[in-house]
Amino acid sequence: MKTKTSYPETSSFRDRDGFVFLTGNNLYRQINQNRHGNFDFFISSGLYQKLVDEELLIPHKETPLKTINQDGYKIIKPQFIPFISYPYEWSFSQLKDAALLTIEIQ
Repeated sequence: MKTKTSYPETSSFRDRDGFVFLTGNNLYRQINQNRHGNFDFFISSGLYQKLVDEELLIPHKETPLKTINQDGYKIIKPQFIPFISYPYEWSFSQLKDAALLTIEIQ
């Protein structure tokens, strides 16, 4: 499948493991080669599906799109979220819930 020229979203600069980008009106994420093993283990371990089933993680679909650069491993398309929310906007209880969930998953 051929894509239009796409570039990483500037807001994705902190993502050392890949980046998000837009092609048309669709949002995608490139998983970089440096996280190839981690990504495959996460999917094959059953943890991904468990977190999705419990609605603790946004589901994604793997796509046949070519990676944006030579660092790429896979392109995934996350389920669309109709709003943007940043942690600095969250209340204390929301931050606490996110922290406790992170600890529980670990």
